[in-house]
Amino acid sequence: MSEEKKFNPAKRKKLNNPVRLQWIPPQRIGTLLEMEKRRVYLDIGAGTGYISREVALMVPDAVIHALDIEPLMVEEMARGREKDHILPQLMTRDVLPFADASVDGIWSITVFHELGNPVPLLREIRRVLLPGGRLLIVDWEKKVEACEQGPPLEHRVFVEDVMAVLQEAGFSEVREVTGFTHHFGVLAEY
Repeated sequence: MSEEKKFNPAKRKKLNNPVRLQWIPPQRIGTLLEMEKRRVYLDIGAGTGYISREVALMVPDAVIHALDIEPLMVEEMARGREKDHILPQLMTRDVLPFADASVDGIWSITVFHELGNPVPLLREIRRVLLPGGRLLIVDWEKKVEACEQGPPLEHRVFVEDVMAVLQEAGFSEVREVTGFTHHFGVLAEY
């Protein structure tokens, strides 16, 4: 993988663009993570919490921990907090403040390409997931035609590389999933 990158929080308003919900449908996230069966979730790299809020509408009795490493993002999520079951939280890179085997499902949207070495975070995700828990990674396709939006091509990663790193980190049943525009999806189980 390449060196670590970090989303510029000054551009955070882009994260609230309604077109993102067409590109990355919250219903697709819910279906892939089997959210009707599960109750505790993490959104890693939640940004402004825009997608967390939309996903929360589908599972009103679940708890969603919306995590980000940027204090400004967590402050914004806390201010715009509409749901008591969305818990904005500052995280330290590669450290998840949860007990072993305590989380049903995790998603991470357009974050993977920013990770220099994703293996420590993926091992931490594996640690907190319950057996049978699922991880969904959605990131920008590494294709020129998908570059009108999002990061430059050289910052993006290939779906095959994401799948290989997930397997290296100990996940099983790693597979590519569809249903996203300008993005790929990878679903992994522990």
